[in-house]
Amino acid sequence: MNTCLFFGQELHNTNSFPSLEKQIKPINKFGVKIYDDYVNLNKLEDPQVLDWFKAQDSLAEAYFSENRLFNNFLVKFEEYQNREKTAIRLIEINEKGNYFFIKYDEVEAREKLYFKEDVNSKAVEIFDPKSHGEITYLKPSFDGLKVAIGFHSDKKFSSIIRFLNIETGEFYQDQITNINPSFGGIEWLPDSSGFIYLYFPVIDQSSSGYKKNSYSVIHKLGEDPNLRKEVFGRNNIVNIPIDFYPKVKINSSADEYIIGYSASSNDYYDAYIAKISDLLSGKIIWEPFFKIKHKVFTTEGVVRDNQFIFRQGNNLGNQISSVNIISPNFNNPDLLAEGTLENPINQLALNKDNVYFSKSKFGVEVSLWKINDKGRIIQLKPPFVPGYATFFGGTITSSLIGVELDGWTSNYTRFLISEDDNLFEEGFQVETFYPEFKNLISEQIMIKSHDGVEVPLSLVYDPQTLKSSLNEVFIYVYGAYGESLSPFFYPIFLNWAAQGGILAFPHVRGGGEKGKIWHEQGQKLFKFNSWKDLIACTEGLIQKGLTQKGLISLYTSSAGGITAGMAVNERPDLFSSFIAEVPRLNPHGLESSQTVSSTSYLEYGSVKDSLEYIGLVKMDPYYNLKIGKEYPATLIISASQDDRIPLWDSGKYVAKLQSITNGNTPVLLDIDYQNSHDNFGYNDIVKLYSKIFSFAKNNMSGKQNRY
Repeated sequence: MNTCLFFGQELHNTNSFPSLEKQIKPINKFGVKIYDDYVNLNKLEDPQVLDWFKAQDSLAEAYFSENRLFNNFLVKFEEYQNREKTAIRLIEINEKGNYFFIKYDEVEAREKLYFKEDVNSKAVEIFDPKSHGEITYLKPSFDGLKVAIGFHSDKKFSSIIRFLNIETGEFYQDQITNINPSFGGIEWLPDSSGFIYLYFPVIDQSSSGYKKNSYSVIHKLGEDPNLRKEVFGRNNIVNIPIDFYPKVKINSSADEYIIGYSASSNDYYDAYIAKISDLLSGKIIWEPFFKIKHKVFTTEGVVRDNQFIFRQGNNLGNQISSVNIISPNFNNPDLLAEGTLENPINQLALNKDNVYFSKSKFGVEVSLWKINDKGRIIQLKPPFVPGYATFFGGTITSSLIGVELDGWTSNYTRFLISEDDNLFEEGFQVETFYPEFKNLISEQIMIKSHDGVEVPLSLVYDPQTLKSSLNEVFIYVYGAYGESLSPFFYPIFLNWAAQGGILAFPHVRGGGEKGKIWHEQGQKLFKFNSWKDLIACTEGLIQKGLTQKGLISLYTSSAGGITAGMAVNERPDLFSSFIAEVPRLNPHGLESSQTVSSTSYLEYGSVKDSLEYIGLVKMDPYYNLKIGKEYPATLIISASQDDRIPLWDSGKYVAKLQSITNGNTPVLLDIDYQNSHDNFGYNDIVKLYSKIFSFAKNNMSGKQNRY
């Protein structure tokens, strides 16, 4: 059967949605009955299922191949990207102040690895990856004589790590596999003779042991990598669940202790400590250090002068604390600095003399602070008020420390911090200019949510082109894992505002904009606050006369799929289109998946807990699609190699939505068969966002959008 689908304002002749027979599985648990209409999509090895996915992708590709706006955006975004070709990436600084970085060689039209003795020295090419492929990871040794280099492998989840001798320009024979730097990279030993890394025994996504039972391995350069001498992870003293990640941290060449973490998707870990001397002698003895209940943030703590200094969670906006390493008392640590609910402490860094931290007011206004060796707290004065900041170069053996600053309308810049607390540009990167964005401004307004709680909403626009209620709005939302939606300068996004639209960023509960409690209020049984905050922000834009229904596109990614998907389910009338990139749309199915971010149940809830189970059902966009509602135009972008969210997650949502839609709006599943969850190539990014923004633009209503 052939049908005509009105995709936005352009008429497209295409086949009907690819057919798929329902295989319904009733699920009755804890007194809650639901139906999985497309349980057959779980069988990703089934040829019929694979053919269905390929047909969906073909339908999406056909849509964009005929889309004039897609090509227009592609040209514009490629031009932006070409301006950035001189940019430097993967900048790594060791404690000697040596710089290692990737830079584009315009003559040979490819990236290469460069080295600088210090920030003022001349850059020297040390490696051309022409025959190896793109460099994905760098970690220089403490002595500056070696650098670990990561490359893609055909195993998708795993990388290949090789080790370059800086003096000879040759690789050591050692090659490490079954490693993923996103979970745990190379931790050099203090004497730089070897390193520790997190080893994954099973990297086959179809295996029940996938990503489980990992453990940390010590390797000395020159040894057989297949020896894999375990140092942390599976013995009786260290009790780590099979789906957690036993990773370690070594901060400097002067470290006398090594800390091991039972890492997960949580903000807080259990941790153990051992002496470096015992590690090197082969007789390591791990002792319990701190527990999850002590609320030490991930791996942020540093040992300096027999003090362990760390960022600690509390209900008032986090704090900087310290304990004595010999007799640590995490129940009563020394308080060095504290934040507030509206302005929580969100980062920590140390050098040999001082402690540095940042606060972030409502997630968008960053202030920088220093605690000197006398315990005095001093506020630093950056050249502009940043929306985002992250420290670099800090180590207890050196005074070198710097900070990267960014903002909605302020381009990314790196600064070094002098000993007298001044910030000066590192001068390392060539600044890229975007005069077309000079008129853009950003502001943050507060919107009352369903329960009266005020939700921050950031807006970026050109005040000279604001058109009362006729403004086209592009919303990006996330709201999960306590991650703040911090400002970022990105020309591909700013183009929307420069063309007369409004960029909107709701800082919903589930993020970290108001501290840990803001995260907890959008987690598990309270997840509904996330999407109700989003709905309130969208309604607020309309009530303030900034836009109207039919002119609001909603975009999200990854875990934000729950927030955005449920907002669309509850209020589909608010949005002209719904666009989701590698989204989580079936969280209820999380624990049944092999290809899953295995500790994500800590964020969403577990099917094994009766109360959390009910919460999972209520937050599941797939199960909560309803017959009889008119849903907006929908574009779901998935990755077949995604190690966190399996392809069937998006597939089920799209299949069900296509089965209940009236056929007058597009419902597309665009599948990337080359990349994984967050690993899009240089050129793929341009194509990806050309699809996203053209789809958003095409599906705006009103005469002004007829192209």
